[in-house]
Amino acid sequence: MACWPRGRIAGFVFRLSLLPLLALPACFQLREPEPAATASEWIQPTQIDILLANFTTAVQNLNVANYERSLSGPDYRFVPDPTSAGSSPALFANWSVPEETTYFSSLRRRTAPGVTNSLTLTDRRDQLYTADSVEVTALYQLKVTQQDTAFHAGILRGNMRLILRRRNNEWRIIAWRDQRTTTGLCWTDLKKYFSSH
Repeated sequence: MACWPRGRIAGFVFRLSLLPLLALPACFQLREPEPAATASEWIQPTQIDILLANFTTAVQNLNVANYERSLSGPDYRFVPDPTSAGSSPALFANWSVPEETTYFSSLRRRTAPGVTNSLTLTDRRDQLYTADSVEVTALYQLKVTQQDTAFHAGILRGNMRLILRRRNNEWRIIAWRDQRTTTGLCWTDLKKYFSSH
């Protein structure tokens, strides 16, 4: 019986011990790193104005991660404009953060690279309920530039009512009620269309 030199045996054992490590990348789902600009756009929302600035910037730059970060997880609810919801009340019955992410991601996919939206909030009013809860109402004008020719609106107008709550010293949107203010389309129409296209 032939004897292997100790060095060869140690090398063989070492190579065998590496085999499980080669399979490790298959256990993890790799993703592209977020661009540096994506992370730098977010400011810790310790004040209401910072949260609204984060939200506005996320909408303008179609930053899905920061848009989602502005909303408060399982507590969040969106109440649509009743006229725009129309024959689709079931669509908005339990509209929460996953539905927001779906529609917003769909809108982003249909927007040319480098294109930004424009969101302007005016006539803002804040009503403090408690030290950690506030209602913000504002008129909005959202200019959307996207490539889906079936959705014709470029400018959406309405009134948004947001309920904000502070937890762990950070403000989040926990409720959003949309209301049209013109005969044109409002934000509910945008969500309705891009949640299913």
